[in-house]
Amino acid sequence: MKVISFEGFEYSGKSTQIKLLKKYFIKNKIKSTFTREPGGNKDLEKIRNIIIKSNFDNLSLIMFFFASRFSLLSSLKNNDLIVFDRFFDSTYAYQKYNLKEKKLIISLINLIDQKFIPNITFYLKLDKKNLMERKNKRFYSNKFDKKYFGQFSRIQKNYNEISKIKIGKRKFVTIDASLSANEIHEKIIVHLKKCKLIK
Repeated sequence: MKVISFEGFEYSGKSTQIKLLKKYFIKNKIKSTFTREPGGNKDLEKIRNIIIKSNFDNLSLIMFFFASRFSLLSSLKNNDLIVFDRFFDSTYAYQKYNLKEKKLIISLINLIDQKFIPNITFYLKLDKKNLMERKNKRFYSNKFDKKYFGQFSRIQKNYNEISKIKIGKRKFVTIDASLSANEIHEKIIVHLKKCKLIK
């Protein structure tokens, strides 16, 4: 099994890159499954909607995310190549406020079957200036966007932290999200070929 995950703050262009990669895979007849977290199937999309509309405390959110995650993974056992739109890095980045939460999240990550640990994670890193510019151009946002927008520095720090934590044999690749969509896409394809995840 080959696993790819995409991470990044809102407005980083993550969704655009996933769409470009999906088109590339279709064009090159690369069999793959694209999914997202939280959600990923009919039942789990219900959990996604509950989470987005909720006012749950942070500990409850951590448990919701991992409950959804483990359920999703159990339905992906027979896939050769999986692409995640957010994975456990997002839980660490957004839900880790202190050492207690860090230990909990890492312990839950360690329960994930090794075959689902990404071969490569692409983190689209955006500075606050570019983030503000993109936010002002977007005509929609959900409750989570608004909740975490003011916590940019904390979330970015957490992404930097987890990029240095050894999790399986995965490769964590940070990409400058201020580059053009095509430039980023080309970098992603180069990395995927270099890691022999695609030909």
